[in-house]
Amino acid sequence: MRINILVALLALAPGSVRAADVRAHDTEGLFLDMSKLNLGTISSEDDKKKYIYTIQLEKSRVTRKTLKNVYENAFDLYRKGQYEAANDLTRKILAIDPGYSDASILNRATIDLKGSTKPRVSEKRLVEERFEEGMALYRQGRLVEAAQRWEECSKLAPSNLKSHYWLRKARTEMAEEHYRKGRQAYRQHRLRETLDQWYAALVLNPRYPRLTVELAKVEAESREQDANEKLQAALNLYSQGLVLESLKMLDEVLSSGPGNVKAQKLQAEIRAEVANQHIAEGRRYYESRRYDKAISEWKHAVEYGYDPKSADQLVARAKEQMRREETAKKRASEVAKARAEDIKKQKAEEESAAAEARRTEEEEKAKAAAMGQQAPAAATALPAQSAESNKQASQQSYLEGVIYYQKGDYEKARDKWLHAKQLDPANSDALAGLEKIEKLYGAGQ
Repeated sequence: MRINILVALLALAPGSVRAADVRAHDTEGLFLDMSKLNLGTISSEDDKKKYIYTIQLEKSRVTRKTLKNVYENAFDLYRKGQYEAANDLTRKILAIDPGYSDASILNRATIDLKGSTKPRVSEKRLVEERFEEGMALYRQGRLVEAAQRWEECSKLAPSNLKSHYWLRKARTEMAEEHYRKGRQAYRQHRLRETLDQWYAALVLNPRYPRLTVELAKVEAESREQDANEKLQAALNLYSQGLVLESLKMLDEVLSSGPGNVKAQKLQAEIRAEVANQHIAEGRRYYESRRYDKAISEWKHAVEYGYDPKSADQLVARAKEQMRREETAKKRASEVAKARAEDIKKQKAEEESAAAEARRTEEEEKAKAAAMGQQAPAAATALPAQSAESNKQASQQSYLEGVIYYQKGDYEKARDKWLHAKQLDPANSDALAGLEKIEKLYGAGQ
C-alpha cells in the first residue's frame, strides 16, 4: 500500500512541481512576512536572500529524505525481481534529482536485468560481472573505475563482503596517492593544490592518520599566503592610485583574517587619506559656492573614518552660508523689483508730461490759426498808422538835432537830422538844417 501511494505521488510530481512554481513567490512571501510569526520583518536585501536560501536548503533536505524513502521502495522491488516497477521508480527519482547516484546504479541494473526469468541468479551474476570488471580495472591501475564497479556491487548486494573489502582497499590506495601528491605539492609551496589533494584523500579515507592536523596547518599557511598576496596586490593598486580598489582588496584580507595587523594599519592609512581627499574636495566646492556637493563630500568623508563632529561643523557652516546667500538673493530681488517699479513709474510720468506738452502745442496751434484769420483786417490799417508815427519820430529827431546845433555839436546835430530825413524824406525842417550844416562846413574849407 505504501508503495502504491508513493508511486501515485511521483506520478503527480510534474504537475505538483508546476503548481509549486506558480505558487513559489506566494510561498516565499509568506515565509518572508516574519511579522506573522512575531519575529519582526526582514528589511535588507541580503537578509532576504539568505532567508530564501535557507528555505531552499530545507526544501532540498525534505526532497532528499522523500527520495530516499522512494529509493528504498525501489530497491525492495528490485530484490523481489520486479525490475520494471523498480526501473519506473528510479527514472522518476532521477527526473527529480539527476545526481542521485544510488538511483542511477539501481536504474542501470534494472535495465540489464529486465526480462530475466530467474531474478536471484541474474542478480548474483550481474554483481559477479561488476566485481570482475572492477578487478580487471584494478589490475590495469585504473583505481577510480574499479572503485565505481565495486561501489555498484556494494549497492546492489550490501552483503557482498568481497566488494566491500576491495572497495575499501581501492579507496585507501587512492587516498595514499592523493596524500603523496599533496606532500609533493607542499614541498613545492603549492598550498592550494596540497589542500585539494589532501581533502580528496580525506573523503576517500575519513580516518586517514594525522591528516586533519596537517590539513589545519596547511590551511593556516594558505590563509596567510593568500593574505600576503592580497596585501601586496592592495599595495600595488594603491601605488597606481586605485585607492578604492585597494580598500576592497584589504577588506577581503581582513574578512579572512581579522587579526592581520599590517592590513589593519594600511587600511586605516588609506581610509584617512580618502577621507582627507573628500574634505579637500568639499572645501573646493564650498569656495566655488557649490554647497550641496560640498556637503555630500563631507558626508562621504565620515564614511571613511573622518571625525563626525568636525564634519557636522563643516556641514552646518555650509548650510548657514546657503541661508545667508538665499536671504541676500531675496533682498537683491526685492531691490531690483522696487527699482523696476520706480523706472516704470518715472517712464509713465515722462509719457504723461510728453502727452501734456503735445496737447498744449496743439492748443497753441489752434489759437494761432484762429488769430491768423483776423490778421488781414488789421494789416490794412497798419500802413497809415506807421507813416504817421514816422513823421512824429522824424520831427522829434529834428528837434533833438536843433538842440545839439545850438550847443555847437554839429556832428550830432547832423546825425539827428539825417535820421529825421530817413524817417520822413518830406521833412523840410530837417532838410533846411542839413543845408545849414553843409554851408557851415563849406565856409570852413
